[in-house]
Amino acid sequence: MTGIDKILWQSAQNILRAQQNLDKLFGAFRLVETMDSDLAIVEEDADATGGDFLRSVWNLYFFIKRSNREDAETEGALTLVIQLTSNEGDEADWEHGKRAKVLIGYSAGRSLEDAWGFDSDGPNAAGYREDCVAQARHWTIDDVEDPSWFYALPLDRLTNATAVSDFIAAPVREILRGGKVDDVLGKIEGVLCLPPKM
Repeated sequence: MTGIDKILWQSAQNILRAQQNLDKLFGAFRLVETMDSDLAIVEEDADATGGDFLRSVWNLYFFIKRSNREDAETEGALTLVIQLTSNEGDEADWEHGKRAKVLIGYSAGRSLEDAWGFDSDGPNAAGYREDCVAQARHWTIDDVEDPSWFYALPLDRLTNATAVSDFIAAPVREILRGGKVDDVLGKIEGVLCLPPKM
């Protein structure tokens, strides 16, 4: 076997292992689901992975309801995303811009059309997303009437189900039960990809 053959073989092994780990993380995102009497978070849709993480961004969507009753109306959507890479940006110099991230976003609205849909353009490597404002610990829509928000975590901090529970499921549930986004995220600030100061 030549040196190039060994390099290609090892690269393929690395991709395979990374894909297996990303599949596990994508499955662990379902820990955010709950059917409590005051809050229901139920998976609604996901990008079709087919077991392959060949694209740079994958979105998983959940509907939010204020009750676990079957006839309860949807009040918003939660989007959980693996963003492996993002496009360059020149808006700011962001220390977390060129690292793999998990994005967690809430949007008001009753359909998936209202949900956050992330891609490699937003947030880009400069931490910029069109029509969004960077806050201290999260991003919001550039409209004071819109309660939508999202925050970012480094992918390498989500190594097990406990981390997914501590840094995604618990904070999201606390916020959706009325906690202030910035206050709740302040409890996990040390693990966040804090937005750039623009």
